[in-house]
Amino acid sequence: MALLLRSPLGLCLLFVSAMTGVISVGYPLALDSAGFAKGDIALFFVVNSLIAFTLALSSSRPVALRHAPRLLTPALLAGAVGTALVSTGHALPLVCLGGALSMAGAVSLPLILRRLQTTPGAAGLSDAVLAARTRWIAVAGYVAGVAVFAGSSSLTEWWSDWPPVGAAVLLLLGAAVLATLDRRSAPAPAPPAPAASAGRSGVGPALAVGVLAIVLLKAADSLRLVYLPLFVVNSGWDPRLNSVLFMLTALVELAVLPWLGRAGERHPAARLLALAALAGALSFTLTAVWTSLGSLLASQTIFAVFAAALQSLGMVVLAGLVRGGLPAGAGLFAGVMQLGSLVGILAPLTVSGYRPALFWIAVAFCVGSTLVLLLLNRLTGTDAPSVPPHPRGTNDDAAKKAPR
Repeated sequence: MALLLRSPLGLCLLFVSAMTGVISVGYPLALDSAGFAKGDIALFFVVNSLIAFTLALSSSRPVALRHAPRLLTPALLAGAVGTALVSTGHALPLVCLGGALSMAGAVSLPLILRRLQTTPGAAGLSDAVLAARTRWIAVAGYVAGVAVFAGSSSLTEWWSDWPPVGAAVLLLLGAAVLATLDRRSAPAPAPPAPAASAGRSGVGPALAVGVLAIVLLKAADSLRLVYLPLFVVNSGWDPRLNSVLFMLTALVELAVLPWLGRAGERHPAARLLALAALAGALSFTLTAVWTSLGSLLASQTIFAVFAAALQSLGMVVLAGLVRGGLPAGAGLFAGVMQLGSLVGILAPLTVSGYRPALFWIAVAFCVGSTLVLLLLNRLTGTDAPSVPPHPRGTNDDAAKKAPR
């Protein structure tokens, strides 16, 4: 972990993840304060999801990964320009354009991961170990980003024209500098080796069920991401409470991730994800039934289990259902997550305003995904662990030939 963080690309990943923490809280609040209606805000996030869906699948393709050093810096710079447009724009077309451009920075993770695989800190690591360590860095960066947004919001007391989301622009510019430094100091990576066909054959129905489960899970996650900040503000709470809630969830997630890794060695990913979905349903029920500071804090603490499981086990579930193993599953997971975002953003439009009732929609998503995941567990017919045990630091031939 420390070696990765000391590398320019490890810090680049930290900065990009911090940027996502800033915009996750900042974008809904920036649009609301600019006077955009609920439908306009939903449209903004729909555009973002469609662009992110396209970019996520494109950046995971072998051609893009081969050119990761040349693509990464321009992607981060485009993201910085887009974030600046969102933070200062007051016309919906301009703001939507900015949001679309900002996704180039937000979904640059596949390019960063490809470059990280060539660093000394990642030498000899299996894909599973590298993924776990980069996920930890990403969550830590997200926590830092939420804190940065809180500090950035406080600057408005001294500088009234300062846009709080502007902190994300500075983070992406810093990430672009780090990516450029890494490109100059490190040799170009070799083309990705063809992945072995690790997935199962003849699992068309199971794959469809798996995709549906991830869509429902992400729909619940996106509903919380977009509408919880707006719900808090419109309920009369201090907007800075959002930073506390999002940071609380991320900090608990950091503690939960190692436990999930150990549990994944003993239990199927689909079963663990189903249990996490029930935790998500409980979290949203607390928010829908009790509107108090205590219930909000409790709900977001419980939600951390849901968030950690979705991000760490979701791609493992899909990887077991497609040919190509983990790399193919990760690319499919990134695209499916954007489809889930669209569902989660649009569904609350059926509820007027930002009443607690809109969180019952998320409860339905979580309960539905639980049933779908249990069905998937039956279709795959396996009680095998989701992640086979892999000795830490192994250097055997199998580890060296693991798909990158």
